[in-house]
Amino acid sequence: MYSITKRIKYSELGEDKLLSLVALINCFQDCSNFESEDKSVGLKWLSEQKRVWMLTSWQIKVNRYPALGETVNINTWACGFRGFVGQRNFTMEKEDGELLAYAYSNWAYINTETGAPAKVPEKELEVYGTSAPLEKEFEKGKLIFPENAEKLQDFEIRHANIDTNHHVNNGQYVALAEDFLPQGFRPYGLRAEYKMQARLGDVITPYRADTDKGIIIRFTDGEINKPYVTMRFNGNIVEMSKTH
Repeated sequence: MYSITKRIKYSELGEDKLLSLVALINCFQDCSNFESEDKSVGLKWLSEQKRVWMLTSWQIKVNRYPALGETVNINTWACGFRGFVGQRNFTMEKEDGELLAYAYSNWAYINTETGAPAKVPEKELEVYGTSAPLEKEFEKGKLIFPENAEKLQDFEIRHANIDTNHHVNNGQYVALAEDFLPQGFRPYGLRAEYKMQARLGDVITPYRADTDKGIIIRFTDGEINKPYVTMRFNGNIVEMSKTH
């Protein structure tokens, strides 16, 4: 297990004065990136090997969002490798052991020259190792996208949405999707499946469907109608205080 400790910053808060879902995702991503850097298989290593890890799916569950100034421990570990696929768990905990949030994720190891999957090298398998998966229940199978989903207003990908891999970061997809959620909606669960990379200037056609399992948002390529990502948000409406 690899761990970092941090305090929740004002810049990470949502309108309800608690850590936002996007900031939580960034905390998890930062933790795994720090592990890669500390084990010498980070950005420089991957660039030299012409390889990249790409997230293919998340399942994130939140018990409680921390508030400004709270100190949290963020943990991650590889829980399995299979060919070009890696599985990774994440947790956010308080110092007393309270489990605030946790996640299961799948990643694909990709050759950046060909765009094809590549076998994970022995060096990375050795330095990451594998530990037992988190003993929590996660859903099996693929997300079901309803046929009656509502088509919403197209939008264009901008510079602010792009990361070091020159495409939209997975956290940015969630930030963009929040524009299509009800006012005051606080997510306590997220499933996301990433299918295609959106790049600068791409025009996204969003769809939304309200189901008994949550609100489903899908971003598609408006020209070929293939999905970039499908996300399902579970949560509730919270009343936002107008006091400072």
